[in-house]
Amino acid sequence: MRFNKKLMTVLGGTLFTTTVVCWQTQVGLGLPSSQIGKNAENFTVLINSEYPGSGVIIAKQDKTYTVLTAEHVVKHADFEYQIVTLDGQKHPVKYQAVKKFPGVDLAVVSFTSDRPYKTAPLAQADEAGIGSAVYTAGFADPGQAIENRIFQFTSGEVSGHNPNAKDGYSLIYTNITRTGMSGGPVLNGEGELVGIHGRAETDVLPGDGKNAPIQVKAGLNLGIPIKTFLTLAPKVGLKLDLETKPTLTAQPAAPPTQSATQQTIPTATPPAFQPTSPGGLPSRPKPIRPTGADESPVCAGSNC
Repeated sequence: MRFNKKLMTVLGGTLFTTTVVCWQTQVGLGLPSSQIGKNAENFTVLINSEYPGSGVIIAKQDKTYTVLTAEHVVKHADFEYQIVTLDGQKHPVKYQAVKKFPGVDLAVVSFTSDRPYKTAPLAQADEAGIGSAVYTAGFADPGQAIENRIFQFTSGEVSGHNPNAKDGYSLIYTNITRTGMSGGPVLNGEGELVGIHGRAETDVLPGDGKNAPIQVKAGLNLGIPIKTFLTLAPKVGLKLDLETKPTLTAQPAAPPTQSATQQTIPTATPPAFQPTSPGGLPSRPKPIRPTGADESPVCAGSNC
């Protein structure tokens, strides 16, 4: 928006006319959280196995889709893995094609399908700044009240960065997450993929003579920044046609003789997630207990 306003000024008995030109900068306003959630439901998948986890579709080449997830979600070579997409279709995974990234808890798996599925846009900027809004998504394990596995989408904000974090988990945020959401996306306010969720901060409650110490979630969760994936992908021979969106920055508007343009980000409205049958999604998995006091917390299909 631009406007001119005539200011009438009298100086020393002389009348001056001053033109004040106001320029409006163009910045990225982001998407409504409801739209980000709908888009996330399109490209977030369930990785079904004995210990289910989540993943995010990041690329498509011909009929082959690539899914980015946490390595611990697909760590067992003797498990049978399936990718369950938004429409409830189950796509088998060839474990020989799983690519694991050295030094970080990341892996990519693939599946083939004739059906069209959305891919997540990847952020090109660095990690989301402290205090910025982020969203997590995935297929959480059933609990006491929510007795079946469904898509979950939660909001929070970045609370810190830890560049020396173990296994690449340098992005810290306040979102609520549950077991089974490991490998799912961490999205910024523009709906871009800024990280992969997979771990939680925990406290240890001391035991007594009858009970061993137990680990409980402390409220903060951790993800691996997408820039870590983009840096390591070429080193493991991964070449993908990735959808990336540059971060919008403030720019001056067009001159007064030209009309300003407004950027419109297309949206997609997916159908509701419907499993193929009442038993189409796995039931609550078996818990995994830590075997040593200094081991990272591990849950079924997740580290959190």
